[in-house]
Amino acid sequence: MSNVFNIAAYITDNIEVDKLKLQKLLYYTQAVSLVRFNKPAFDAIIEAWDYGPVVPDVYKKIKKYDVPIKVQPANKPLQLEDHVVLSIDMVLKFYGNMSGLELMAETHAEKPWREAYKKGQNIEITNRAIKAYYKKVYEFVDNE
Repeated sequence: MSNVFNIAAYITDNIEVDKLKLQKLLYYTQAVSLVRFNKPAFDAIIEAWDYGPVVPDVYKKIKKYDVPIKVQPANKPLQLEDHVVLSIDMVLKFYGNMSGLELMAETHAEKPWREAYKKGQNIEITNRAIKAYYKKVYEFVDNE
């Protein structure tokens, strides 16, 4: 597994994001990694918040930042496992042009967030729930 801050740094080094968009891209990176490679990209917890899935550890670090967000990696040079880089790249290709609000709407329409969300509570969205849902949604071809 890769460090979630390294993943966030890779994302912010490749595209401009706001806090909302970064959180959703981290969530979708985890989903792709779980389905495509059968292992998580990172071990940080994802929770169902009002505005969609959030990685609280990352939120605590970026909540004071202005746009565009730049996340400092946990270590340099940036250390990411190959499957994680592939997962991020797939996510950026598919979701990268969407705004944070569009991504929030997507996650609000999807079962993992809907089932975990309780107003005023930050409940974990488990990797099991993420994988179970997205394995029915995502379809990968061999050249991806």
